[in-house]
Amino acid sequence: MYEVLLEKGLSEIQFGFRPSQVKSILGTELFYEEWMGGNLENFLYYQGLLIGFKGDIENCPTENSFVCMFQVKAIHPVSIWGQEISQATKQEIESLLIAKNIEYATLSNGSIESADNKLQFSFNIANTLDEVYFAS
Repeated sequence: MYEVLLEKGLSEIQFGFRPSQVKSILGTELFYEEWMGGNLENFLYYQGLLIGFKGDIENCPTENSFVCMFQVKAIHPVSIWGQEISQATKQEIESLLIAKNIEYATLSNGSIESADNKLQFSFNIANTLDEVYFAS
């Protein structure tokens, strides 16, 4: 299960990690999926997971770059604040944000985004969680 740790990172991968540290945990083989789109120079990508980097980027993150964001597909078990949310509905995510006193807005595409733009939840046609995005 991936655990979203808003101020720290995703499970054992922390904001600020270098590419080699991420690869030591998740492996060196990258796995592209169509939902990831193009231009992935700033990312390491694994099944259902994009890890974004800032800093020195050439054709891919270098050791002078560091983790700054995550995008996780809900094909993986995902939790936030100790609550599993992989199958959460839009209403359940809104209730969770309200309980945590996090201001948010619903975007024109139906996604929910925190007021500080560091946390976003996207939903599928069935109105259940599709992706979680968060940044440092």
